[in-house]
Amino acid sequence: EPFDYYMFGQNYIRPLVDFRSSYVGNVSLFFEMEEKLNQGHNIVLISNHQTEADPAIIALLLESTNPHVAENLTYIAGDRVITDPLCKPFSMGRNLICVYCKKHM
Repeated sequence: EPFDYYMFGQNYIRPLVDFRSSYVGNVSLFFEMEEKLNQGHNIVLISNHQTEADPAIIALLLESTNPHVAENLTYIAGDRVITDPLCKPFSMGRNLICVYCKKHM
């Protein structure tokens, strides 16, 4: 606040996604997850993403079908996403648990 870093990241990445040919596979699982979350359950998704833009892309692909999930995912990230000046603005709009690797401690 007062700057919306979440929307900044979404609007920055949005033109890079070809929504005509991009899709979420097994979208029914996300409906089931949202239902479980509304009941108070916890859900853990594990992936090995390839770029710093992946959280924004996931949220963009889910925003029309599962906006609650898209906006409320919590990501685990290395410390670089909050120390690198190019990554930090995009990270500030995400729910993060930051992990500092032992070589930096």
